[in-house]
Amino acid sequence: MNGFIHYGLSHLVALALIVVASLLMIRFIRSDASEDKKKRVRIVFGCLLIFAVLMDLPLTFSRWGTGDLGWEIFWNSALPFYLCDVVSIVAALALFTKNRYLTEVAYLWGLAGTTQGLITPTLAYDWNTLEYYNFFLQHGGVPVAAVTLVWGMRIYPTKGAFKRIVIWSWAYMAIVIGINLLMDQNYGFLNGKPGFDTMFDYMGPYPYYLLTLQAIAFTFYWILLKIAPKEKEPA
Repeated sequence: MNGFIHYGLSHLVALALIVVASLLMIRFIRSDASEDKKKRVRIVFGCLLIFAVLMDLPLTFSRWGTGDLGWEIFWNSALPFYLCDVVSIVAALALFTKNRYLTEVAYLWGLAGTTQGLITPTLAYDWNTLEYYNFFLQHGGVPVAAVTLVWGMRIYPTKGAFKRIVIWSWAYMAIVIGINLLMDQNYGFLNGKPGFDTMFDYMGPYPYYLLTLQAIAFTFYWILLKIAPKEKEPA
């Protein structure tokens, strides 16, 4: 079985489909289709994001079995503690509820965080595996949901969004670092760099790369808030 190659055909096709899906979702949500039809699409989309997170369990055991190795890999990588897992659930809830604060998190974490995972995917399997499709359903679905919420559904970030997302980011880091210490794991790559090539390699040694990571993330948050549409002031 050929492994996944960064910027090989299967990677480029997935990236192109994510862009196309984003444009189609924005166009559909802004169309004259009935609100009931739009709601059904939002619900199905949100359920697919949650489904992709839940699929980590059966995919892990189907590939590695339910013996010691399968359980070890499950505890090491299949629990929903990565940022991409958390933001997938947040984006789904935002699609279900149209909640503005959930939308802010989905938009900023989705485009500033999950997009990085699309640039340098931590994926070992190519498009002849279910893992490939599940990976891009989740990691590609999150930015599609983010632009759908903001540019399609017009749920715009409001005053204080930057402060709120910084607090949420610090809370996520603190909680997951604690979980990692308790479980002797490295979810979110917050307790050490991954053992393969990623953008972390250019951010300095542990633990200083966490400061670089925050600086980059907060810069992206600021840029994304600047380019996001704004609520029109009352006449």
